Amino acid sequence: MLWPLLLFIITMGILVTVHEFGHFFIARLCGVYVECFSIGFGKKIWSHKFSSGTEFVIAMIPLGGYVRMLNEDAKKTSNHDEKFAFNRKKFWQKMAIIFAGPFANFGLAAIIYWVIFLNGVMVYPVKVKDTIANTPASTLYIPHGAELKSIDNIKIKSWNDVNLALVSVLGKNSVSLSYIDTDNKGNPIEVTKSIDISHWNFDIEKESSITAFGLLPKTLEVYPIVSKIVPKSAAERAGLQVGDEIISYNNHLYTNWNDFSAEIKKANAMVLKIKRGNSEIYIDLIPTVQKNGEGVAGLYPSSEAVVKQYGFLEGLGKGIEQTVLTTKVTVGSLYQLITGVIGLKHLSGPITIAKNAGQTASYGFTPYLYFLAFISISLGVINLVPLPILDGGQLVFLLLEKIKGKALSEQTQERLFRIGFFLLILIMGIALFNDFLRL
Repeated sequence: MLWPLLLFIITMGILVTVHEFGHFFIARLCGVYVECFSIGFGKKIWSHKFSSGTEFVIAMIPLGGYVRMLNEDAKKTSNHDEKFAFNRKKFWQKMAIIFAGPFANFGLAAIIYWVIFLNGVMVYPVKVKDTIANTPASTLYIPHGAELKSIDNIKIKSWNDVNLALVSVLGKNSVSLSYIDTDNKGNPIEVTKSIDISHWNFDIEKESSITAFGLLPKTLEVYPIVSKIVPKSAAERAGLQVGDEIISYNNHLYTNWNDFSAEIKKANAMVLKIKRGNSEIYIDLIPTVQKNGEGVAGLYPSSEAVVKQYGFLEGLGKGIEQTVLTTKVTVGSLYQLITGVIGLKHLSGPITIAKNAGQTASYGFTPYLYFLAFISISLGVINLVPLPILDGGQLVFLLLEKIKGKALSEQTQERLFRIGFFLLILIMGIALFNDFLRL
């Protein structure tokens, strides 16, 4: 439990710092005096006061933070200081300062996706093996091996995109689905069909949206052609080369990679029949024996999947595109939660976030980055909900002030803050209750 807890604190620390820095940066840019920049709530763990007068604080409870700006108050503000007060700034400046927090979270997600695309992502065709009976997908004919291109106008690049798209259409009456088929002459054509989902529902905690919808993913095609050889491995010592095609091993005709891999794990010497260019040759392969007794050769097969690295600007564009898509799906899921399409039992709190942070990090750094980007977007979206205690509520206050020509009375704001605080505590309580039920 210690590792997930540590990752939760790191994750929340990153997200809260970025969010509050958004407020802080634009506030200072607009000439607002910032009294305190706090990461976390409650008792101070550490603090430092800068020469500018701003106190930086790290507090005990890592579930949020705040930027306290100077507000005009006869008891605290001198005439000299009035021009540095938040409430003295122009309407557009105050709007920019409040919106800067959520925007920073969206910006962080875009940067994270950008880094992922720069490093390279696995790209492969999303193909359907078959459809499951008595599901929405079974109501129409989808050819075996058809490649999905879009669902409800969301472009499909991976099965994760399929999952996001299907979750986002919950509660709708119909959904459009497009895939690649061939015409009478064998030429590829894109076919778009509409599916009735008015009675479709599923438990997102217990079922995959993909199988609930009725799609069975086609296994990725693996070819017996060497795509990569690990340096100083058994394959390199044997003289195997990238591009070699494996025809047989120990006089057994090659049928699939799993069987071939199982033979390597036996750690016995093997004789491979290889096709290299126009010639067929025989190679002796002696697998390296690992500590667990299994053999390893150090060669990789070719497949439909390829690692695609994006350029500087192209990667940035893809990062922004992925951020927009994830934001759209997150907003849709929030709407589904409010309207009852998704039940309150699906709300998640800090325990689930900590658990997921630990799980994704155990899969590798890139999966954790995907998780961090998703949570950052979720934080940005939630903060724009028009609850008085959140940034969205503050934006509503400013709009009402602009319309009325004056700010809401302190008494009215205080009452609305209490209502907002009560609702937020109620939501957090439900989320924590759900977390404990999942343990």
